[in-house]
Amino acid sequence: MNIHWFCSFVPILALIGVLAAENKCSEADYDLVKYIKWQMEISKGGCNSPTPQKCHCKTKERRIIAFQIMLGNKKENLPKHAVVKFDKVITNIGGAYSPSTGIFTCPEDGAYSFAWTTMTGAGSRFNSELMVDGTVIAYNYNVAGSSNRSSSQTAVAELKKGNKAWIRTYHNHGYFVDNAWSSFSGFKI
Repeated sequence: MNIHWFCSFVPILALIGVLAAENKCSEADYDLVKYIKWQMEISKGGCNSPTPQKCHCKTKERRIIAFQIMLGNKKENLPKHAVVKFDKVITNIGGAYSPSTGIFTCPEDGAYSFAWTTMTGAGSRFNSELMVDGTVIAYNYNVAGSSNRSSSQTAVAELKKGNKAWIRTYHNHGYFVDNAWSSFSGFKI
């Protein structure tokens, strides 16, 4: 490395350190600091370089958590606030959803997206809600007239490790839900 080139960055680095320590950086200053640091990494062939030579970065591996479950059989006349046990596993990456209980148990803190679809037969209804540890997060209203009807809902919730999420019937409106067209899915954002 050229000594003169290196020495020209020393005053800049000192200024960056002072500004950062005193929290006097504007957003533009902060972006400039990030850009200068990135340029220095490129010159050294470091971790953030487009062509790193030897990286000693400590990165946290992102854990994938996702499930897609369908109903294996139609459900009829479910009681008030019954857990809807979606039991035909399509995807269950991370194993956080239990098809035997119908409950997703959060394996790590984060924001999660959930979606569910129900289909009910003509003249019937199947209203449901997404629950997180006993609190209603979202509702799905599904009342069919003279033909079958499907209804979908999506919700995003911030969960902590150990929180539980599930779909349950809303009051006494779990009269009929068809299996092939009904599903529950979720994933960590």
